[in-house]
Amino acid sequence: MRYSHKLFIILCLSGTGFSTPALAQDVPPAVQALLSRFEQQTNVKPTYEAIETAADGSVTITKLSLKKPSEGNGPSITMRVDEMVLSDISDEGDGLYEIGGASFSNITCDVSGDRFAVTIYLPQASAEDWYLLAAGDNPTPEAAFRANANMARKMSGGKMTVAVMGQTYTVDGFQSTWKGDPATGAGTTSMKFSNIAIPEQAIALVDQGGMLKQLGYGGLSFDIESNSTAEIAGGDIGMSADINIRGRDIGTFKFGLAAADVPLAIYAALQNAQKTGKEPDVNALLPQVQGITLSEFSLRFEDQSITGKLLPMLATMQGTDEAALVANAGAMMQVGLMQLQNQAFSEQAAAAVNAFLKDPKSLTITAKPAEPLKVSDIMAMNPAQPGEIISRIGLGVSAND
Repeated sequence: MRYSHKLFIILCLSGTGFSTPALAQDVPPAVQALLSRFEQQTNVKPTYEAIETAADGSVTITKLSLKKPSEGNGPSITMRVDEMVLSDISDEGDGLYEIGGASFSNITCDVSGDRFAVTIYLPQASAEDWYLLAAGDNPTPEAAFRANANMARKMSGGKMTVAVMGQTYTVDGFQSTWKGDPATGAGTTSMKFSNIAIPEQAIALVDQGGMLKQLGYGGLSFDIESNSTAEIAGGDIGMSADINIRGRDIGTFKFGLAAADVPLAIYAALQNAQKTGKEPDVNALLPQVQGITLSEFSLRFEDQSITGKLLPMLATMQGTDEAALVANAGAMMQVGLMQLQNQAFSEQAAAAVNAFLKDPKSLTITAKPAEPLKVSDIMAMNPAQPGEIISRIGLGVSAND
C-alpha cells in the first residue's frame, strides 16, 4: 500500500481523523482549524450533514464523510462518522486550542483494493483534554510535527470489529493516556488494545497443516500494550518505546527501542510528499537518516505455555524424544553460530538457549553499545567481520532473568 494511503488510514483512526468537514463561517476557530488541517493532510474535501453550535459552546458534527479515491494501484478509502461532539473548547494562545471533551459515534472505515476489502467499525470513542495546534500555511518542521500529532490526556474506545475478506476479527477496546507539553508534543504515552481475537476459521486459512490446533489453540487472543517517551529539542526528536504483545495462553513478546537525533525535517518531508501525492525521495532523506543515533534495542519472549507444548511436537517430527532434543539444541546452535566469528557470543547464546529450553521462562536478546551508534556508523560496518559487529553493537543473549 502506498505511503499516502497508509497515512490517510492512520489519520482517520488516530483521533484527528475523527474530525474534518469543509469550512463554514459559523464554525468556531478551534474547530475550523481542526477541520481545515485534516483537509490539508489528506487532500480530501470532507462532507457533512450539519455543524451546530449549542449555547454552551459545544459543537456537534453529523454525518461526516471522507472519500479518498484509488490512486494508481492503491486502494480507495472511505471514512464515516455518524456524530461527533466537541465540548469545553478553549483558545490557549499561539494557535493552540484545547477541546475538553470529545465523543464519536459509529465510526466506519472501508478500504478496498483489487484483491482485498477491509471494513473497520467502532461504535463509540471518546477523548479528554485534546490539544490541537493550528500550524499555518508554511509551518516549521517542529510546528508541522506537532500539528499532525494526536495529543489527548485520555482516549478510549469500545468494542471494535475488523472484517477482512469474509473473516471478522474483534477488539474488546482501546485506551491511551498522554502526559506532556501541549505546545511541542513532547511527553509520555501509554496505550493498550485489549483482547484482539482471531477466530479459528481465519487461522485455518494460513495454518493449513493445523499445527496450532494440534498444540491446543483454536482461536487466538492478544493484548497489545505500549509505552513511549518523546523529547523534542533543536529540530530533533528523541524517543524510546516498549511494545508488549501478549498472546493469551501462549506468551509475551516484548520489543524495546531507543533512538535520538531524529530530524523533524524528515517528518516534514514525508508529510509534503503525501500532500503532493508523490512517493518520498529516499535518496534526499538518506543523509538526514544517517545522523540518527541508536542506543538500545531489545527483544524478549516470556513463555506462558507454548514452549512446553511445542517441544514434544518438534521431537516427534525429528524422530527423537524431548530430552534428547533439548540436550542437543545448545550444541547445535553453538556450531551454527561459529560463522559469526565471536566465540564469547556463541557460547553465551548456546548457554541461554539451553537454560531456557530446560526451564522455559524468558529469553532475551539485547543490543546495547557502549556508546550510542549513528546509522552511518552501522552502515559503515564491514559485513565480512560479523564478530566485530557483534562486539560493537553490544549484542547479548540471556535466559530466565
